[in-house]
Amino acid sequence: MASTPAVSAARYAPSRRDRVISFVLAVLVGVFLVFVLLIMSSVTGGGGEPGGQLVAVNISPPSAEKEKAKAAPKQDQKQEQVQTVTTPPPKLPPRIEIPSKNQVEWPPGFIKLSREDIAKADISRIKPAGGGGQAGASAGGGGNAEGTGEGPGGARVYNAEWYREPTRAEMSPYMSAARGGSSGDWAMIICRTVERYHVEDCREVDESPRGSGLARALRQAAWQFLVRPPRVDGKAQLGTWVRIRFDFKAAKAGDGDGTAGQD
Repeated sequence: MASTPAVSAARYAPSRRDRVISFVLAVLVGVFLVFVLLIMSSVTGGGGEPGGQLVAVNISPPSAEKEKAKAAPKQDQKQEQVQTVTTPPPKLPPRIEIPSKNQVEWPPGFIKLSREDIAKADISRIKPAGGGGQAGASAGGGGNAEGTGEGPGGARVYNAEWYREPTRAEMSPYMSAARGGSSGDWAMIICRTVERYHVEDCREVDESPRGSGLARALRQAAWQFLVRPPRVDGKAQLGTWVRIRFDFKAAKAGDGDGTAGQD
């Protein structure tokens, strides 16, 4: 009776062949499951667009330190802009004139004029005077001289009175460049009286014939002229403007270096 349970247990236990087959089937099932999982992962992971990413948003107000850090660069930029605007331009070095050996030597008595002086001496801007005066118009002995406001800036201009008339030798060097100087031609200039009967700042007014250059020649020779200053209340007025009209006439025999041909 004791051997009956052992025989029944051995009878119902699987055989060795059945256990081998079961083991092989279990291995095949496991390999199949692994294969299925690999295929599913390759299908779901390839191709499509990547999914969205979670982003954490901080809605709390910025701290005071962050605001100061942002405001600091802006203030630096404003200061740099102000500095660039207020920076003064660099000063240019003073002009140094280098002496040159090739300097122009002007003839004695040459009057050098600036552009402003040439513009003021433009005949076309000055009202032409009448045709019939004389250079030796009297400025009055002890009385009051009369003048008109035809000078620069509306200054009064008086008729000139010769202290000594210019000689032909004094006039001829300047007349050589002019076209004219024959009988009936004339030129007019205005000058400012200075000490010792001399004149300066002479300017061309009118001439006949026009474009002959007689007024220019008269102005260039005026540094030699000796003219009495006009008198007002018996006092000589230095620094006033006088009108000098020079009328040309034909030279007379025996004139030599006498007075020039003015009327």
